[in-house]
Amino acid sequence: MTKEPGRGCASCVLVVFQLVVVAVLFVGAWAEEYFSWDPQFIPGPVGPYIVKMGVVAGIAAVAGIIAGLRGSGAVAYGQALVVVVTLIAMAVTDAMGDSAHEDHRRECYDAPATPGCANVR
Repeated sequence: MTKEPGRGCASCVLVVFQLVVVAVLFVGAWAEEYFSWDPQFIPGPVGPYIVKMGVVAGIAAVAGIIAGLRGSGAVAYGQALVVVVTLIAMAVTDAMGDSAHEDHRRECYDAPATPGCANVR
């Protein structure tokens, strides 16, 4: 019996790398929404972060399908885990962005002369 060396290690590295990318995107979206030294800060859109997370989920789904077809169940399960975690991160990021934009909208309705509130509807 010959065993392919490194298959398990490579799949673990791939899963960890993909989860790190999702974590970096999530933290970037959080920082853009809630952290700024500028008192007149206007939160940016989270759409680009969600799209990038979707790309990671798509890559993981394709890799999982290919692994499943080739008979590597461990890799397929790892990629399925990445897809699920990424979809959860996408949903949380979307909710976080909606919340931040709603807070900004409410501030603009309370004080329309506030900088950054010229085109808020």
